[in-house]
Amino acid sequence: MKALVMIGLVTMTSMAMATVGGGGGGNPTTQTSVIMHTSVSNTSDGSGSASEQNLASNAGTFTSSNTLSQTVNAKHSLIANDSFGGGRSTQNIASNAGTSGLYTTTHQLASITHSSVINRASWNAQAIQNISSNTNCITCLNSSSGSGHGHGHGN
Repeated sequence: MKALVMIGLVTMTSMAMATVGGGGGGNPTTQTSVIMHTSVSNTSDGSGSASEQNLASNAGTFTSSNTLSQTVNAKHSLIANDSFGGGRSTQNIASNAGTSGLYTTTHQLASITHSSVINRASWNAQAIQNISSNTNCITCLNSSSGSGHGHGHGN
């Protein structure tokens, strides 16, 4: 019975409140992820594999002026981004990744308490992580050359 109660306490809530309008790119959105007593894991394993995880984030091509607020609240949780054996993974937490993200002005907040945030790459892999920051490093995963863009290689 205690096990069932504990499982019931492990929760992850993710909300994206969006209102899409017509014509001029839609109305601004608010993105919020609330993570409590749980694990959020992003793993890419093996040559040519790629994974992407976004928590209250925009990635790729998006309207740069369409997001007002990006918030991630995590407590007593594990947020992990791992890449092994030539794989490539990216994780964005209250951030924008992609060329549009560089020109976006948003309120970005990652409130992470009593938690672990891990970014790890091994065996010629790439693991890219952005927390409350904007980058165009999404192109790192789209590139087969694996060069430049500020990513790290693990051994």
